[in-house]
Amino acid sequence: MNSSSIVTLDIGGTKINAGRYQNGIIEVNHIRNFSAHQNEELVLQFIMSCIDEVINETVHAIAIGVPCIVDIERGTVFNAVNISAWQEYNLKAALSEHYQCDIYINNDVNCFVAGEYAFGAGANYKDVVGICLGTGFGSGFVLNNQLHAGNNCSAGEVGGINYLEATIDDYCSGQFFINHYQSTGSELSKRAITGDKSALLAFEQFGQHLAKAISYILFVIDPQVIVIGGSVAKSYHLFIDALWKELESFPYQVVIKNLNIVPSQLDNAALFGAAHLYFQSKE
Repeated sequence: MNSSSIVTLDIGGTKINAGRYQNGIIEVNHIRNFSAHQNEELVLQFIMSCIDEVINETVHAIAIGVPCIVDIERGTVFNAVNISAWQEYNLKAALSEHYQCDIYINNDVNCFVAGEYAFGAGANYKDVVGICLGTGFGSGFVLNNQLHAGNNCSAGEVGGINYLEATIDDYCSGQFFINHYQSTGSELSKRAITGDKSALLAFEQFGQHLAKAISYILFVIDPQVIVIGGSVAKSYHLFIDALWKELESFPYQVVIKNLNIVPSQLDNAALFGAAHLYFQSKE
């Protein structure tokens, strides 16, 4: 199978990253803006157009990360917040009808943490948490060298936890900057670099809120390392000090002392992870 490859997709709420994985590398990938609030057929057609950009005669499987709960065995996706057509939709069946190859589907943050565990910052650890900060807050867990997806592939849906007057999603993702500062994280990052006090305060507050979300995870899971990715993680240097400062109030300081928190340095981590999880499913 050394000459064979697989198509890997990371489907987000606003973008789709499609690549082709072979022998430990992503040979090619394309990122396209995604109009997620369309009907089932239009969403499917767009996903297939992304696949068609990277598929070739060497491909024997398609592995996909999706932003929702998944029945991994059946390939049915449920309750996608940002893809309204996917409340209960058998994506595997729809794709299998068109592509004559294996189709594997898992949660996108599960794919991210699997990629970091197998190829990235989590490679030397057995207990890894991956956090994606983008349209929402997502987390995934590798425990004792195995992905922990839960009974319904919903482990890690921390973004839905009630927090202050809203949820973790509202305070620990790009939504925080839009809702509280009427600006995007990337725009505020540019201002913060120039010393803008309001922008610097925004990231300080974001770090404090993110520390609270991480505290919830630490109470349940005692990982060796947390890898932070997603679009907001590009501003990691602007919020990490405030995050660590807030964690000084965590009641079990030995946990904090032995904890590593690092930004993702692996391009296309979710694509690597989708491939890794597909191959694991075949063992």
